[in-house]
Amino acid sequence: MDDAVRSEHQGGRHEAEAVIDAGATRVTRTIEVRAPIEIVWESLTDPREIAEWFGDSADFPDGTGVGAVGSFGWSDHGLFPALIERSERPHVWAFRWGRPGEELRDDNSTLATFTLEPLDAGTRLTVVETGFERLGDAAAARAAMRDNQHGWTHELDELVALLARRWTPATVDRLAGTITRVLDIPAPRSRVWQHLTDPASIEAWWGHPAVFPGGLREGVTGTFEHEGQRWPVAIGVLRPEQTFAFRWGEFGEAEPGPRACDVRFDLDELEHGGTRVTVVESGWMRVPDEERDERMRGNAGGWEQVLDGLRAHVLGAVAP
Repeated sequence: MDDAVRSEHQGGRHEAEAVIDAGATRVTRTIEVRAPIEIVWESLTDPREIAEWFGDSADFPDGTGVGAVGSFGWSDHGLFPALIERSERPHVWAFRWGRPGEELRDDNSTLATFTLEPLDAGTRLTVVETGFERLGDAAAARAAMRDNQHGWTHELDELVALLARRWTPATVDRLAGTITRVLDIPAPRSRVWQHLTDPASIEAWWGHPAVFPGGLREGVTGTFEHEGQRWPVAIGVLRPEQTFAFRWGEFGEAEPGPRACDVRFDLDELEHGGTRVTVVESGWMRVPDEERDERMRGNAGGWEQVLDGLRAHVLGAVAP
């Protein structure tokens, strides 16, 4: 792979603003974010999240699959009717939208198509809006493209900011011996807590069978299991809807031993009604130096997968 192709594959195409292609009468913009493609897809297509980056409201009673109809709303511009024309999770999503107060027609609407590509370090998203030539004469098309060039610059900047709040990579602090991950979930704190601490749910989103005879309680030691091997998990704090903390040991131990690490989940309510989940794994200084770096890197990636799994599980459970 030559340098140019390698650069294209790895990323580096985040455009500062949308671009007008006058010859093709279209507006385009490409952005790149660190979030995984499934997370970007959710924020792009879930009406609850669309309203946080694209206007002030997104009303799609039947979801945002192919054929769904609804509207996007701006408090100072009104409701724009929309029809979903493509939905190929997690790679392509497209909608046709028109003017406020009018039914969709070929001569009053344009088509916005989003294409998502996975990158080694995140996701590339490109929007292409076409059909401006059908909105009237050349002057009308140019004016509409200028307006939407500004619009896509602003709205996709809002999407980037939303994704920065929604998804962050795990951070490793080798000096302190900690791994930290923060993730926002657009669901009530009570619902997130329910799935965070229910053994059956833990198995579903974490992927490990969780056995706690008599249920999760402070002072109880249970087990997680992976490929037939179990390790102990001693519950330290179980403060409903606030904090879940435990110490976990190594394969084959009956109780967490001298090299065990501590894990703490804290839940905080967000202003818009969602929940911020913060997990900190500490105590890595108890792990021998020759093992520590590799194991911390592995667990950092693990916490990204685990909290993404929790998020997807909670949203799936609350979806109609």
